Amino acid sequence: MLVLWPIHQVAHEHSQYPGVMNISAVLKDRGYRSEVIAADEKQILDRVASEDRVVLAYSTPSALATIYVTLNRKLKAKSPELFSVFGGAHPTYFPEMIEEDGIDGVCVGEGEYALLDLVRALDEGRSPSELENWWIKDGDVIHRNPLRPLIEDLDELPLPDREIFNLAAPSSGLHAIVMTGRGCPYGCTYCYNHLYQKIYEGKGQLIRRRSVEHVLRELRQLKTEGVRFIRFMDDLFTLQPEWVLEFAPRYEEEIALPFSCLVRANFVEEEVVSALKRAGCHRIMMGIEAGNERLRRDVLKRRMSDEQILDAARIVRGAGIRLVTANILALPGGTLEDDWQTVDLNIKARSNYASASILQPFPGTKIHEIAQSMGLLQEDHVAAVSDGGFGFESTLKIADPRERRQVENLHKFFPLLIWFPWLKPVVRRLIKLPPNRFFNLVYMACVNVGIHFVSVPAPIGRGLFVKKLKHRFLPEARRASGPVGAADE
Repeated sequence: MLVLWPIHQVAHEHSQYPGVMNISAVLKDRGYRSEVIAADEKQILDRVASEDRVVLAYSTPSALATIYVTLNRKLKAKSPELFSVFGGAHPTYFPEMIEEDGIDGVCVGEGEYALLDLVRALDEGRSPSELENWWIKDGDVIHRNPLRPLIEDLDELPLPDREIFNLAAPSSGLHAIVMTGRGCPYGCTYCYNHLYQKIYEGKGQLIRRRSVEHVLRELRQLKTEGVRFIRFMDDLFTLQPEWVLEFAPRYEEEIALPFSCLVRANFVEEEVVSALKRAGCHRIMMGIEAGNERLRRDVLKRRMSDEQILDAARIVRGAGIRLVTANILALPGGTLEDDWQTVDLNIKARSNYASASILQPFPGTKIHEIAQSMGLLQEDHVAAVSDGGFGFESTLKIADPRERRQVENLHKFFPLLIWFPWLKPVVRRLIKLPPNRFFNLVYMACVNVGIHFVSVPAPIGRGLFVKKLKHRFLPEARRASGPVGAADE
């Protein structure tokens, strides 16, 4: 039995899926084969031709849902014996996608033991129709099963299977994504977290963290393999200060690689940030999201003041750690001047790199409900956010086309304005012009500087940048990763 994971742009420098690596490790630990492959119809059909039994497993964020469903429909039309399942964020919150042609199963919630159960059942010739966490299609009948409890002890899981990506698309190994825990206590309106809390109510503790020793085991392995930069991708790395204060000195002594992590302004303490700096923290990413306190509080449900944000920024910068901020433009109930307030707050925070996206109100999120209640959703907004859209254009109705143009153009200049605030009067005039190639070049230059030369140490950033150029311009690199789309930008 082979489990095959089609991955969109598998050779892209950030294509490391912790969920896929965790599930693959569990499968291999039980003796099953698991492979990643480019999400390319021909490559997949060639690979499965020599296999008797294959499970196609799609790890599906909302932004790639349409891409994967379309690919799967083509594959099933030519190889109907394939058993195809979808898991991840989008299927968890929209399991009704099982009604699409060609989909045999949808995994809701955590997938490690759920997919193991399904593969074991298929391998033994049993029906998977009653397995926990699964919606299974059986002819015209859909079996909807309850959730199993959350995994209580994350240390019981084997270390992530990183080989699965390295074999599919050999990488420079310069950086690695690591997750030390699961769960977030907050309910920001642009996130699905409130739905996750709802579906798992009474099913266990949402906030869980691996032990320091378990995380260090993974990090020692990565260091031995030559990884030079660690990206901790927990939603809120400093949520448990006592864990960080235990972890940081051991990391400093045993690993000593530069790293980055994500924080929230109300969880930034000088003692913790100082410990992170001593351990080797190069960059901290913090969400500002909106410069207008009303929008931040009432629309985004991020209840923190400008003073909290600026104080957190001061602590991070004061420790000598680079500060990267995240922001969202074109919010429901907001205006162009509100977006300029976001520029101004980032300038005051003195971000080393300020990233910005234009709001994509994913169905199921609270901000989607807010936009809907205000009559701001365009008819085709669902297709726009589930067909590879990554926040370059607004999917909301903006009554004045001139304001839409200016907001979307401001997005292109956002990082540049934080680096060079004196450009504000010039940019206020420029964004009134139609979108053009020059604006796109400015944006791409800023993003590449921010990602490759600010967010990571320069020697590592250069390596990642060279890899990106090879992927973009060398035909063999492009073929290895499958079709190119917006994510490559």
